[in-house]
Amino acid sequence: MAFKPGVHTPTIFIVLGATGDLMARKVLPALFNLFETGRLPARFQVVGFSRRELTTAAFQKYVEDILLTHKDIRPKRTARKKFIKAIQYVQGNFDGERDYERLAKKLAEIDKQWGICSSKLFHLAVPPHLYETILKQLARSGLTKGCGPDGGWMKVIVEKPFGKNFETAEKLDTLLGTLFREGQIYRIDHYLGKAMIHNILAFRFSNKLFEEGWDRDSIEQIRIRLLENLGVKDRGAFYDGIGALRDVGQNHMLQMLALTTMDPPQEFSAAGIRRKRYELLSTLRPFTRAAIRAQTSRGQYQGYSKIKGVAAGSKTETFFKINLELDAPRWRGVPITLTSGKSMGRNEKDITIVFKHPTPCLCPARSPHTFRNEVVFEIEPEESIRIRFWAKKPGLTMELEEREFYLPYHEKRVSRVEEYAKLLYDCIAGDQTLFVSTGEVQAMWRFIDPIVRAWQKNLVPLAYYKSGQPPKL
Repeated sequence: MAFKPGVHTPTIFIVLGATGDLMARKVLPALFNLFETGRLPARFQVVGFSRRELTTAAFQKYVEDILLTHKDIRPKRTARKKFIKAIQYVQGNFDGERDYERLAKKLAEIDKQWGICSSKLFHLAVPPHLYETILKQLARSGLTKGCGPDGGWMKVIVEKPFGKNFETAEKLDTLLGTLFREGQIYRIDHYLGKAMIHNILAFRFSNKLFEEGWDRDSIEQIRIRLLENLGVKDRGAFYDGIGALRDVGQNHMLQMLALTTMDPPQEFSAAGIRRKRYELLSTLRPFTRAAIRAQTSRGQYQGYSKIKGVAAGSKTETFFKINLELDAPRWRGVPITLTSGKSMGRNEKDITIVFKHPTPCLCPARSPHTFRNEVVFEIEPEESIRIRFWAKKPGLTMELEEREFYLPYHEKRVSRVEEYAKLLYDCIAGDQTLFVSTGEVQAMWRFIDPIVRAWQKNLVPLAYYKSGQPPKL
């Protein structure tokens, strides 16, 4: 039986690491959101694969408990029961050859029941160090072969971080490339699921008012911030081996920069947009040692070293600031600042575009103000676009005041469940716009690696700051 690819294709969603934290926090709630809103194929099965010794019935009870206790969803009984019936479980070790054979047998049973070779989406919901083992076992068991031209598609989802440096990222992509085509690989950076992040493209390329002046001739500087109120909490063991720069700088912030500064794509397709993001990221030139000293800074909040899982005397950064420029004709000479930190005392996540002061200017002599316009894409605490400008105050004299167009994106903020559901839906639908290409991953690591290595050698001293009091660097 032949069928067209897309969201209507009978699909099996296989989650490797089905009893882990990612499954409970993001994957299950997002899948249920898609199911409840009618955006999954009519024939859809979830098959969990994990080391925990559970029967399918016990796993279904485990899933139901997650749905009932998750803070962001309110599942109705009828929908919940119907969703749970579409869930099965295979117990197995990630390095167990016979366990993957049993997984393959389970998938074949579902195909036989449906009378087709269904589409299959493998989600690696596991720590990155397990990727290689799982991918090799999937290949050895024949699970990555697919159905051929008359059957369903085959795709794989991997979560960030994509490696710990350029070398490990390249090794992972080489392995993925031997098993799947690039069009089958979905690298999830969950920040790209945020509505305001992909709204940047709509704002830029649908409004001639701004895009024609979106370059070095009109823009004075760009600032990107990801400031978080909370500290590392209970993620000490994971975070201490990564640090702030690799946790959010190498991925989230460089993707935000790419969307903000990329050239217009020739066509608004996934391939066209990803190509332009890659071209932009390729203009990031690795820093010299002198540039790292002069243009980067890092810090750690007091008390971090006492968190469970953090090594004694750890030099892992929880804060960083990087000043950079793009080696691209459109942006050459425009200063760009990336700032991120934990335990900042506030949540402020935004992109600010500062426009140059017009010349000549209708400005009072000796004015204390700097009359510049700004466009701000605000991600938190609200999702909004703010456009700041200057206008005359009411009255007889020529006095100016700052005013603001405030454009809230939602009456009700989209939940993280819905953001992640958008990414899973796009995986099933075959839309890679919000997923990172192998070229982008490599370009980002080329830029970040020299900074990480220099910091590990303490080329830039670590500043310490109190929680809620960002370092003055």
